[in-house]
Parts: sequence; C-alpha cells; structure tokens
Amino acid sequence: MLKKILPAKIVNIIEQKLNYEKLFELRFRSRRKISVNYDGKFYYLSEKGLSNSVFDGIEADKQFLNDIIVKASDYSLYTVNRNVCDGFITINGGIRIGIAGEYVWENGEIKTVKNFDGLTIRIPHEAKGCAEKLLRPVTDGGIHNSLIISPPGCGKTTMLRDMCRLISSLGAGYNVLLIDERCEIAASSGGIPQLDVGNNVDIISNCTKEAAILRGIRSMNPRVIITDELATKDDIEAVYAAVCCGVKVIASVHAADIYDLMNKVYFDRAIKHRLFTRYALLSDKPSIGTLSGIYDENFSEVYR
Repeated sequence: MLKKILPAKIVNIIEQKLNYEKLFELRFRSRRKISVNYDGKFYYLSEKGLSNSVFDGIEADKQFLNDIIVKASDYSLYTVNRNVCDGFITINGGIRIGIAGEYVWENGEIKTVKNFDGLTIRIPHEAKGCAEKLLRPVTDGGIHNSLIISPPGCGKTTMLRDMCRLISSLGAGYNVLLIDERCEIAASSGGIPQLDVGNNVDIISNCTKEAAILRGIRSMNPRVIITDELATKDDIEAVYAAVCCGVKVIASVHAADIYDLMNKVYFDRAIKHRLFTRYALLSDKPSIGTLSGIYDENFSEVYR
C-alpha cells in the first residue's frame, strides 16, 4: 500500500535497500529529513537506504506531505476530513498516517487541518504467536479483564491482534467482538479483515468505543471484547458498561509503566475497583512486543 501514497523515489529505496518486514514507521516533516523506525531503531532515510547521519538524509518538503495526504484520501480530502480532524487517516492494510499541522477552529470545534507539518506513517505487521506467553495468564481460571500497557510504538496493537486470534481459537463459543476504532487491528476493507484476527470474531470499525460497545453487546452477544488505546473517560465508562453486562474486556493503554498508569486521570476509579485483574507491561527491549511483567489487580507480579 505504500506504493499508493509515496513518491516512486522513496518506494524504490524501500524495495531495493530495506526489508519491509522490519519497517515499522516512516516520519516526514516539512523541510526536514525523513526518519525511519527500522527493526525498532531510528535512522534517516538516505539514497543508499539507512543512515545515522542527518546530513545523508532525504529532505521532505510541504508539497511532499500534501501529496501523501491527497493520495491517501483517494484525491478527496473532504471525505476523510473527520479523520483528519481526529489527527489521522487509516488506509487499506491498517497503515495509519498521523497528522500534525495547523488546526482550524470554528464555533469551538475543529473544522479541518491545513499547512501539514508532519506525517507519521505506522506500518502494521502480523506477528503470529507473539501473544502466546500472555494467553495463559489472561485465561487462567477463566478470561480476565486485561490491560496491555506500554509507551507508543512498543507493540500493543500487534499484541492485541494476536491475542484476538488466540482467544477466538479457543472454541466456537468464544465469540470475540473487536472494536477497531482506527481500523488498525484488523485493517478491514469492504467488510473484510486484511489481517488475521481469528475465526470467531465480529468487527466494528471506525466507531467510538462507547457507541460500538453498547451496540455490539446488544446485537452480537460477545463473550470477550477486544479494543485498543483506552484514552478518555468515555472509553473507561464503556469498559465498565461491558463488564457490568458480564462481558470480559481486553484492551491497551499508553503508559510507560504501572506508576504512569496509576497517575492517569481517568484510571483511578478503575484501579480502585479492580476493574482489570491482569496488567501486561510491554517493553521494546530486546525487541518490540516483549513482555516485561504480568501483574494482578493488586499489581503483584503473577507471571514472568
């Protein structure tokens, strides 16, 4: 899918000099050098491939960024403006383009974004089996409400995708409802998931967690709900609603560690009431998606 949105020069370097399976992220900044997250480390993109020197890097300009956004929107920015206002566009294959620029406000609401200054293209990869070490702690004695914790870019979405596949394979009765708000986990296109999330899975995409969870429970009778990036009070309240309906929830959150999580404004009640009984902490060392600890509702380590 990168061929669809990137200049031929950049695509040729990627195809000829890099291994796509190790390419996780591309960052384009106006009048600055292109950087690459390659196999968990950052480099500058050069004519010869990768370089540690900024002086070797290829520079992006404003037109460069505009062209990427226009192509990603299928030459119709209007149709994706709501996503642009939310700060990202997701294209086929689950590739998410994060957007920085000048936000235009009208009557207290974001109307659009102009003068794009930076784009972050995150490239998903299937890593089947990466969640196997997490499966037993999450399903020990029944499925636990579980939260995967890590800073951005350490493999939470990849881990959730594989956990979805593994949970759904436990049997025909393990119906999973996947809330894929940003279309990154399953990367559905035309109602068909482009990435393997398992057989017994129903997917609601491009919908807030609050709306999707309430509708999904009523209509699909899930045993487990899986969703990414709990970030707001509404997200937490939606999880509470699901749990109160007897549905188990496996989700993720941005935090550096357990202490960061404890300081999050909307998580104090969830922690106090032991909403989650498993916390899985990820690290990017030695590789993205590495489990560094699994804890119970009292934050006592239960598995290593």
